[in-house]
Amino acid sequence: MTLSYSTNRYKTKSGKKYYLGLDSESYSVYSFTENSDFDNKTGTLMYTEPIGEEGIIKGSTDDLIDDNPTLIDEYGSIDFMDTVREQVIKLILE
Repeated sequence: MTLSYSTNRYKTKSGKKYYLGLDSESYSVYSFTENSDFDNKTGTLMYTEPIGEEGIIKGSTDDLIDDNPTLIDEYGSIDFMDTVREQVIKLILE
């Protein structure tokens, strides 16, 4: 279960920055403000979501682990999470 990080920095339409961490069983989303937080992987954990046998299911937040609901809401809630899920699927397929 090795954690690897996407080398991409992502940004929402409102300018909030985040990056992704991925292992064989789950992915995590981290917010950051300073580029050093991205470079050192010291951003704030927003949430972790398991990758189940059926893949990543859009919509529900029932299976989130270590989630920060306030931070998720600041980033756009379900629409943001569905965008992240699409990005994770692309990373897995690469």
